[in-house]
Amino acid sequence: MKNGYNKFSTRLHPFRYSTFIPIAIGILYSMFLSFSLPAQQWTEPLNITNLGGYSMDPDMVIDHNNVIHVVWSYEIDYWHRKIMYIYSEDDGEIWSEPLDLTQNTELWMSKPHIACDSKNNLFVTYDYATGTSDKMIYLMVYKDHLWGEPIIISEGMPGSHYNYVIIDHNDRMYVFWDYSPTGDNYYRYLENNIWSDPYCPYPGNDEIYALVEAEISTNNSIHWMGASAGTTYYGERLQYFYYDYSFNIWYPPQKPVNDTIQVGLDITLNNNEIPESTYRKRSTISMGVNSDSTMYIKKEENSWGSPDMVAGKEKHHEYQQIAIDQNSDVHILDIQMPNEGLKLSHYQKKEKEWIEQIIDTCYIILFTDLEFNNNKLYVVYNKTWPVAPQVFESDLYYCKYDIVINIKEATNLSTELIIYPNPGRDRIYIEFENNKQQHIDLSIFDMTGKHIITIISETKPPGKYRQLWKVTDKNRKENAPSLYLVRLQSGRKTVTKTVEVLK
Repeated sequence: MKNGYNKFSTRLHPFRYSTFIPIAIGILYSMFLSFSLPAQQWTEPLNITNLGGYSMDPDMVIDHNNVIHVVWSYEIDYWHRKIMYIYSEDDGEIWSEPLDLTQNTELWMSKPHIACDSKNNLFVTYDYATGTSDKMIYLMVYKDHLWGEPIIISEGMPGSHYNYVIIDHNDRMYVFWDYSPTGDNYYRYLENNIWSDPYCPYPGNDEIYALVEAEISTNNSIHWMGASAGTTYYGERLQYFYYDYSFNIWYPPQKPVNDTIQVGLDITLNNNEIPESTYRKRSTISMGVNSDSTMYIKKEENSWGSPDMVAGKEKHHEYQQIAIDQNSDVHILDIQMPNEGLKLSHYQKKEKEWIEQIIDTCYIILFTDLEFNNNKLYVVYNKTWPVAPQVFESDLYYCKYDIVINIKEATNLSTELIIYPNPGRDRIYIEFENNKQQHIDLSIFDMTGKHIITIISETKPPGKYRQLWKVTDKNRKENAPSLYLVRLQSGRKTVTKTVEVLK
């Protein structure tokens, strides 16, 4: 056997593995703590549309091959908007030419949303304004490298708008919308190529509910964050909605806080699948510029914890977004109005304090979308500037932010991840067991948390797996002798172990 090692070598060298590795990790960890790493920075914002005109309402999804897909609404004139699409296969370095999905020469297409199933098929929903009160919800599907013809989802329900699409882990696709004649929410789902009938989860309520953002847990239950209408336009209240997939039950809405809000909110699930949310709190109720705040809140068992103010010094906050990384750190984006123009800010909590990092500034910044994938944050947003009196142009911009892996995870010597030979030289095998069909990400990092290579990033069926790492990085360059981190993400669960590379 090459190098004289095999997968059972831990039995032959108990001292080497039970003593040396933990000591080495401890020494290296102490050294790591004694030096400060360079501050993490967002990449330079990149214009990804370059269309001029007016681009708005971006939505983004990252598929299981790490291809980034973005859709948005492009305004030709006030009553003429198209739905556009663009993608990047190299982590946002190069983008495709914008594609006109709807090919409409008139009418108003708006509020597109995009989702991806386990086979990397794409689903785009949008509002289609056939008239001032006849809006309908349409769907387009990308499958087998082709975009299909538009499908009417809300057929027979004119006045449907504010669509949303989401796909569970069994590839059941849900399309939600608001039905303005009654103020109710409806949805249909597609499963095994069969559409359900429209269903209203909360019919005949005194309050009007708006379902704004959703996440799906690994058991396929849906967590929604939205709002209920108050007595005035600026009188909404935060509402949490929960659909139990196992029992096919929508639970009564919960009101996490009594704050007055205006819809600018988001929800995510942490690594324990507990909902966490950000929202825009209104401090004054008027039609003018308000003194408001960006807030953060987390669910605790059957109730919600106390809200935490993320930012409240500026006069105006909106378009809040939230993501949680592999280290369980919370990241919140919001747009603020200082004395001149607007700024897009990123907040991360460090030692009980929210630390701000400014991503970009412009005359107007709107319509953000934030995603976390493969140890990175990705954001797409709209930047608008005046080109003449009362005339504006805008494009979509993109940037990303690398998350350094928490080195403390290296002490998690779980038996769910088997690495051999360890130490090894040019061929190291990694074994693990997957207990259900889910997305698997197997990646290598150095001890500073820098990403070296991704070995697997795709949906895998249940079974035992054995993968080879040839001790090279993503550019096929050999790695220097050192300790490295092997991280396995299965669904929302993460396991990390160390491997030693010899000369």
